Amino acid sequence: MQDESSPPVSLETSEPTLALSLHPALAGKVNFATAQNGVAVVKRLAIENTETEAVRDVRLTLFASPAILREKTWVIDSIAPGVTLQLSDLETPLDTALLGGLDEAEIGQLQFRLSAQGLEDVTSTHRIEMLARDEWGGLAEMDNILAAFISPNQPAVARILKEAGRLLEAAGHSGAIDGYQGGDPHRVWMLAGAIWSAATGLGLTYAVPPASFERVGQKIRDPERIVSEGLATCLDSTLLIAAAYEAAGLNTAVLFSHGHAWVGVWLVKKDFGRLVEPDVVAVRKATVAREFVPLETTLLTRRPAVGFEEAIAAGRDRLSEARETEFIQVVDINRARAARIRPLASHRTPDSPAHEDIAASPAALPRPLDLGLLPGELVEEAPTTAMGRIERWQRKLLDLSLANRLLNFRDTRGAVPMICPDISATEDRLANGEVFRLLALKDENAISGRDIPADEARQIERDLALDALTRGQIAVPLTARDMAARLTELYRKARSDMAEGGTNTLFLAVGFLRWKRSEGDTRSYRAPLLLLPVKLERRSAQSEYRLSQLEDEVRINSTLLEMLKRDFELRIPDLEGDLPRDESGLDIPRIMEILRQRVRDVAGFEVVEECALSMLISTQK
Repeated sequence: MQDESSPPVSLETSEPTLALSLHPALAGKVNFATAQNGVAVVKRLAIENTETEAVRDVRLTLFASPAILREKTWVIDSIAPGVTLQLSDLETPLDTALLGGLDEAEIGQLQFRLSAQGLEDVTSTHRIEMLARDEWGGLAEMDNILAAFISPNQPAVARILKEAGRLLEAAGHSGAIDGYQGGDPHRVWMLAGAIWSAATGLGLTYAVPPASFERVGQKIRDPERIVSEGLATCLDSTLLIAAAYEAAGLNTAVLFSHGHAWVGVWLVKKDFGRLVEPDVVAVRKATVAREFVPLETTLLTRRPAVGFEEAIAAGRDRLSEARETEFIQVVDINRARAARIRPLASHRTPDSPAHEDIAASPAALPRPLDLGLLPGELVEEAPTTAMGRIERWQRKLLDLSLANRLLNFRDTRGAVPMICPDISATEDRLANGEVFRLLALKDENAISGRDIPADEARQIERDLALDALTRGQIAVPLTARDMAARLTELYRKARSDMAEGGTNTLFLAVGFLRWKRSEGDTRSYRAPLLLLPVKLERRSAQSEYRLSQLEDEVRINSTLLEMLKRDFELRIPDLEGDLPRDESGLDIPRIMEILRQRVRDVAGFEVVEECALSMLISTQK
């Protein structure tokens, strides 16, 4: 979603010594879906004092006409000369009743009134387009809420699934609409094919979409309207099939190229790992691996009915190298749901009897998927034992100053923070040899630009991180570019240390003690609790990094234990010998609980369940 930055508005006196400029970045379009999903109208808002004296008693008021949002006022005591003040508290909830009642787009206005002591009031007006309830605003403004227009719970979708079950049973297969429950991609292939065949029986007619719909948007027919009218644009048919697949428990994505949209479905329980995927190569790799199948949905309108495999061939062709310049992006519906982009409520009262029959002859079911075409997951080689001597490692732990990262861990470029909602399970999986990929959470675009409370934003990030763990990923609260740069630095340094000294220096810090040197100290520090020896690997310079655990013992941060004894007369004997274990390995919850109990009465001390990747032995910063 892009911001619409408005030109600055200046507020001046007749004397050129005092002046204010307003710098707003506003949404250009709003609709019922943006209101329902908390998308922000005011993206950024700043007031700049461009002159040499402070300006006092500044008031900025926002009005909307029509009143799609409540009047809001910001009060600032003073703005120093030369300062640009970025305003916080930009929440401006939209009126869902007003927007939900629009059946055609209207043009509204957002008006700012800026005033200050000794200055005349100045107003500025900004155009905003209020879209109809069933109108999507295009990729430029509303890519992250496309999923709101996918309606898996409408009766028309249920009828398609019922017909799909009938077709499966007629061909000797189970008629259950069971998604990924069986864990068999061949079963998913037949289920997805049956849903496609059932949809071809609707007898739809192609409707030409508006020019540049992918950029500027269009009105969208929901499943009930598609079935009743028998008409569908490429985007209509795409969202219809996406709704049916989602209702069947399958993960879907909507693909866009210039002037076109089509759908994709995963044969395995995966997704693209981000809400918007702009890389056609990533999509093509998933397609070549037969994990993801793209479908040309306009073929639903062909007579005679076009089969599932032919639709896939046409969908793949749009991803080919010859046509990749046409490709724009994929919107991953599973990631959108994880970010709580909800389907629009229908609010429709049924005015006609339910349709009993599919309108036309459906296409035949696809042939069973060839076993040779679906490769299994790559089997990673078991990690090798790290070389190095424990005595040398222990000698390096004797630095008890704040220069030691084992006592004063900082989020610098030499560290990669991670979000692990289930630290214990993650450690167990690493100990069992599982290899994790890393997800750049900031590129998910799940929270930015949305008016949602901070606690809900944190919960969304946690939900995304938990979902990532189920797919073998660990979430990193960075952009992909920043994450890649930090990982590359760690990767090179770890290889150099191993080559030069035969010692692994790369560790995953699991759990931290947040501590202060004294009760009145205003600054707190973080010390890792457990050190998991890990390694980063990649297949080539352009490949993503993968994280695995070395076959070396997980260590308690003995530097921390020594510092607690020396500086705070606090001994933790339960953690000085063999660490508590459970049936899966280390008992992480028990270890953290032991430390919590020991530091409970120490002012400024707190155990936090956080993880980070860093050089924790040879790098002393």
